[in-house]
Amino acid sequence: MTIDEIKSVSIVQFLETEGYQYAYIHRGNYWYLSPFRAESSPSFNVSPTKNLWNDFGASSGGNIINLVQKMHPSWNNHQVLTYLEQQIKSHNLQYAEDYEAMTKEQQRRNVWNQNHIAGNMKESNNITFIDRICKLSHPNLKSYISQRRVDFEVAQDFCKEIHYHINDKHYYAIAFENIDGGMEIRNKYSKRSIGKKTISIIRTNGESHSECCIFEGLFDMLTYASLKKWKMDIQLYVECECDYIVLNSISNIKTALPYLQNYNVIHCYLDNDAAGAATIKKIKDEYLDKVIDESIRYRNFKDLNDVINGIVKE
Repeated sequence: MTIDEIKSVSIVQFLETEGYQYAYIHRGNYWYLSPFRAESSPSFNVSPTKNLWNDFGASSGGNIINLVQKMHPSWNNHQVLTYLEQQIKSHNLQYAEDYEAMTKEQQRRNVWNQNHIAGNMKESNNITFIDRICKLSHPNLKSYISQRRVDFEVAQDFCKEIHYHINDKHYYAIAFENIDGGMEIRNKYSKRSIGKKTISIIRTNGESHSECCIFEGLFDMLTYASLKKWKMDIQLYVECECDYIVLNSISNIKTALPYLQNYNVIHCYLDNDAAGAATIKKIKDEYLDKVIDESIRYRNFKDLNDVINGIVKE
């Protein structure tokens, strides 16, 4: 095999054969716990379209050859290439484009249907069957997002559109993925979850950042991202780029706490109520010097989305 042929082999598929499973997928990029060190928050990223990897924790990256070189630093170039040729042949590894196309439909159907339905997803003792997941575009969902005063293109960046049925009744809604492959489901009439309910983590611009913003719910995060896009001078957002962590429920704060240890600054955009204050206290108890309570920016409102909707807190 030529060097170019080896470089074209899918890094995602190669890592799978090496025993490394991705933690989550965001904007088409695969995020892993680094294969080079122990860590609790994924910092190793693979772009299947570019077929390149980046280890943000060590500021390194490259192609599949560079990856094996770093995994086996004592090997010379001949040993690295020989090993890759053997793995490619024995596991029938495919080129990145072919592998990405082949797995796309599998990820949409198998992951959502087989895993979650096999895990007995139920609502009112009825199994939820996912029919399809696609780009957010339904006019009624667009109207609902507009009613919440959120930028629709921002919503498209972070959310999908889901069509599902329970028994013989069909539904559609906004779908927002969490770190365990579950989804928060929203439309004008319904607020529910499919699969395991846990936190969501978003690496804005596909990169990890040294600071993060924590939100209680999806629409608070979408509001924040919309304000950033609009560049509105109302002093509600921080200037630097941050990762977004959405709790999806205040009860998920214990799950979120370990993920916060890698951030230098933690901006808390939680509700101005007793539950929000108690949650901020829990975060400060763990990371006192890092935590900034940003709810002071909207002290007269319950949450961020209420600000742009003009709903003043009683």
